[in-house]
Amino acid sequence: MTHQRSFNFPVALLIGPAKRLLAALRDATVGPRVLKRIKTDPGTAFDAKLEAQIKLVETGGTDQTTAGGAMTELTQEQALAYTEMERLMGDARHSAALIFPKGDPRLHIEFSVGAQDQSHDLDHELQFAKNILKGCGTYADQMAAQGWTADDTTALSAAITTLEGDPALRDTAGDKKKRITSARNAAANDLYRLCLTTQNAARLQYPITQIGQPGVSEARARYLLDEFPPARGNGSTPTPPSPPAPTPPAK
Repeated sequence: MTHQRSFNFPVALLIGPAKRLLAALRDATVGPRVLKRIKTDPGTAFDAKLEAQIKLVETGGTDQTTAGGAMTELTQEQALAYTEMERLMGDARHSAALIFPKGDPRLHIEFSVGAQDQSHDLDHELQFAKNILKGCGTYADQMAAQGWTADDTTALSAAITTLEGDPALRDTAGDKKKRITSARNAAANDLYRLCLTTQNAARLQYPITQIGQPGVSEARARYLLDEFPPARGNGSTPTPPSPPAPTPPAK
């Protein structure tokens, strides 16, 4: 069975909020009453379950060993590179959206804007990443004016190389790459549900009608109740005013 993401923003934008929710659950002030609301199996602590799921997603969605002793299909280095590549792709797209007017074909052609709203296998993600990397080089000066540096381009290139540069992964069959993506998506879907459960319990414990009472606003902020999930789904910020069309780079 192939698993698709149940949320329409990159996995890289899930891990950070999940860690912040875990920290809130373990905070002595805002955590205990929320944890008390969440029923779990005997001997299973919800915060420990959330922590384990975060680690699972960070390692690519599969345990280091299976019952048969086979190693996971992504090394930890590759799994971290996958997440970092996804983050940098999103940051590059956002930077490009500050350069080009909305609807400019270069956003789609050079930076694969729009592709992030769908779930893709590793093969396609690598293709999009290389396309964005090329765009970052082509429009390096314009990207630099928006805060994207040469170091960011180098980091994206390094993440791609970590994934694509391994012959064992690069030359592996397409169905195996689909399994890698499916496992990562399945783990991320479970983590997303745990995040929503955490927030639902926090919302019940600290209802919006009690804002103004001591500690309620702070607690709601700790549980990201007005911040996560991203309002627009894909984790991007609201579309900024269209900038003037940039001057094409010198050939």
